[in-house]
Amino acid sequence: MGRTRIIECGRKMDTFTGEKHWYAIYCKNRHENQVNLRLRDKAVETYLADYETRVLWGTRWRKVRKNLLPGYLLVYERMTPEKYLKILQTPGVVKFVGKPWPALSRIPEEQVRSLQLLLGSREPFEEVPYLQYGDAVEVIGGPLRGLQGKVLSRQASQSRVIVSLDLLQRSVAVQVEARLLRKLQGPALRLAG
Repeated sequence: MGRTRIIECGRKMDTFTGEKHWYAIYCKNRHENQVNLRLRDKAVETYLADYETRVLWGTRWRKVRKNLLPGYLLVYERMTPEKYLKILQTPGVVKFVGKPWPALSRIPEEQVRSLQLLLGSREPFEEVPYLQYGDAVEVIGGPLRGLQGKVLSRQASQSRVIVSLDLLQRSVAVQVEARLLRKLQGPALRLAG
């Protein structure tokens, strides 16, 4: 990974080049789809965390696409000053989430990969409050193999596993058979008692 110094407007800016990373951008209300299309037109790799669900409209159930992260779009880029400005100047983009340039906040790749795996699997899930405790686990079998998350609860043969995007403080939970979980090295839940 190379490091370059760029002088812009009389001040030094640090940036890393060579590796792609995930970043979150905040969009204007209900503009995620338009921003997604505009950024893709600019050859920016994006991920809109949408999924199909059923909602009751009046007396009928309808299938609709819903954004799991309303107001946010994930960007996977090798960030340079030019790319940063190109993204930020896109109509509908408000700001990057987290720290400002040049120390942009990154989302760990395994968190985004786990979210993509969960949404692509069509396994039932529900949104849950963001939690920072629990055993770190990985699913070792079944359609969610490779998913990493934290255990929320255990009941007989089932466990509720949370998949989180720490930077956005958003989480979803899914039921997984306990036998399909492998504990990872990580922080364990500490209960006051």
